[in-house]
Amino acid sequence: MGTLPTIDFMKAFLRLLMSVLFVTAPLASPLRAQTAVVVSDTQAAQYIGQNVTVEGVVTAVSTSQKGNAFINFGGVYPNQTFTGWIPTGTPLASYTSLQLLKGKKIKITGRIELYRGKPEIRVLSKSQITEE
Repeated sequence: MGTLPTIDFMKAFLRLLMSVLFVTAPLASPLRAQTAVVVSDTQAAQYIGQNVTVEGVVTAVSTSQKGNAFINFGGVYPNQTFTGWIPTGTPLASYTSLQLLKGKKIKITGRIELYRGKPEIRVLSKSQITEE
């Protein structure tokens, strides 16, 4: 008989714990929708390490000897303010219509990293690039 109050206490405690988890779980879920932060190409350097959307006018599109493609905003390399880097071997790296982006205002979404002191986003999917 001495164990009955303990069992009732445990049941009540578990009910309370489950209620708290049920209410707070959606707040901590990594799958919840996040509002994308949109920044200009000139502000991109302030968001290193963050997932954002960078918008600006494409000033140059180029491909390296190794097959990497680059979409530059705000100037021609090495004076660009931001770069969308498309690694060689990805379907977009050979995407010939990248040249058609020159002069257009576009957005590139992803994680901003620094390369030689300039902010860039690695573009692995066409869905990361949107035209305005």
